[in-house]
Amino acid sequence: MKITNLFIYPIKSLGGISKNSAEVGMKGLAFDRRWTLVGPDNVFLSQRTVPVLGNFLVKELETSFLVKNKKTNNEIEIPKSPTVSDSEIIKIWNDEINALNMGAFFNDWFSKETGMEVRLFFQPEVSIRPIDFKYAVNQTEETSLSDGYPILIISQGSLNKLNEHCPETMVMERFRPNIVIDEQTPHFEDDLKGFSIGSVELYGVKPCARCIVTTINPDDLVKTAEPLKTLSTYRKVGNKILFGQNVVVHKTGLIKIGDEIVIA
Repeated sequence: MKITNLFIYPIKSLGGISKNSAEVGMKGLAFDRRWTLVGPDNVFLSQRTVPVLGNFLVKELETSFLVKNKKTNNEIEIPKSPTVSDSEIIKIWNDEINALNMGAFFNDWFSKETGMEVRLFFQPEVSIRPIDFKYAVNQTEETSLSDGYPILIISQGSLNKLNEHCPETMVMERFRPNIVIDEQTPHFEDDLKGFSIGSVELYGVKPCARCIVTTINPDDLVKTAEPLKTLSTYRKVGNKILFGQNVVVHKTGLIKIGDEIVIA
């Protein structure tokens, strides 16, 4: 059982980046969801309410990330190591955390490109956001500006089963995973607890409840009922539709495509 794909999403709800390898820290894969756009109320924005965020592609450069609006072709570079110091409290779901305002240059660019007043914030390493205590294993787990957990893992078998039943062919990118594994047993990841990848130690804490972002085609932003309609026929638990496993980090290190997953 091996890693077949790695992804990071530096700015929450904007485009992802495919990686051959990634450093794993306590907050997740390096640079994953460390920036977010917020509205005037300092609450995070996502494609759930602002679908145009799906227009922004992100490319990794040596010292920055290049963000491009595919509708206007306008671009901006976001430094990997921001030097700003203007700290404010922003809200990610029920969590309030300290984050750094990236400044007028970036805020004005994103406001113009999205057509609404937004500001760009960065979560520095010293800003700790604990995961939901109900799912904490050793009470030290934390996350980035993700929806709630540092890493999302999905097996290829899970996607294959969905596509056997779904009238539309779904690509893995719809589900915005960090780690994709080649395990062919559908939803094998549901039962993952302690496991390791090289020197990295991880722990599965809860299946991921999916939202309407999965119904937005990342290529053209057209929204349909799928894949949630099909998943609801066999992956609905209570009022949640589950796909993928949320994972926390217990030991950091480097992972890469081809690495073996070792169950503890």
